[in-house]
Amino acid sequence: MIHGVIDIGSNTIRLSVFKIEGEKVMNLFNEKATAGLAGYREEGRLSEEGIEVLLDTLEDFSSLMGNFDEIKEIHAIATASIRNVSNSQEIIDRVKKKLGLKISLLSGEEEAYLAYLGARESIEEDGPGVLADIGGGSTEVVLFHKGKVFDSASLDMGSLSVYKEFVEDLFITTEERKAMDAKLKESLSRQDFVREGFTHLCAVGGSARATLKLYNAFYKEDRKNQIMDVDDLKQLMQSVLELEDKEKMNQILKIKADRIHTLLPGLCILYRVAKFFHVDQVSVSQTGIREGYIYKNILRRG
Repeated sequence: MIHGVIDIGSNTIRLSVFKIEGEKVMNLFNEKATAGLAGYREEGRLSEEGIEVLLDTLEDFSSLMGNFDEIKEIHAIATASIRNVSNSQEIIDRVKKKLGLKISLLSGEEEAYLAYLGARESIEEDGPGVLADIGGGSTEVVLFHKGKVFDSASLDMGSLSVYKEFVEDLFITTEERKAMDAKLKESLSRQDFVREGFTHLCAVGGSARATLKLYNAFYKEDRKNQIMDVDDLKQLMQSVLELEDKEKMNQILKIKADRIHTLLPGLCILYRVAKFFHVDQVSVSQTGIREGYIYKNILRRG
């Protein structure tokens, strides 16, 4: 039985295709389109051009899924990309009318929980932990212990929204980072989170994976390494911010060319969340919200 999950984000739209046999879930492949929907937001609405980009991308993914004989269903989920625009219902209706595809619009809390559920199997839990899912338009923070979520929040700051709000040119500067950092600390503090006693932070999503690739290259770690020391993450952030723009560009193009403008904002967000909760290490999960959707809605776990 084949299921496709399309995750409509503010920066990227991703398709993951899973084969489910009993309780076993196998990821067959992933596809990504850098749609940059946040760039099509005008006066709080997704513009007509942005809606057309979304429709074209979803049509391409639906056609791709048509190549599978065993296909059961295509699921589409949307997060801050559509949640935070005033014409979200219009978008959902137009996708349904043109493609016959129903979009499930996730709340921030639902998004946070699915990210945790998808990453849970890769978390080596030996005490209370934090999960951070840094998307393009928002960052979900989940506090968990013994396999249960006990607090969560969706923060209206992601790698792309930070870029759009704080960054004047292509790369975030030290002063721009400080301004972003102050707003993020204030946003975190308003949640009234418990901040002490956490053993680790698990990061999910494209920004976290891109940061890990940069970290491994910078410190000459094995490519399979999934762990980042927070003090080393700070040194990486400071070192890259201090580079000349051309050298920054060369470094990022070798790591993740499609995140040339959002990799550093994502790294800065991740570092601030880690410091806020006083953790020493960050692990990066290769699974997240799309797997969480399968576990919760198809296998009825969690």
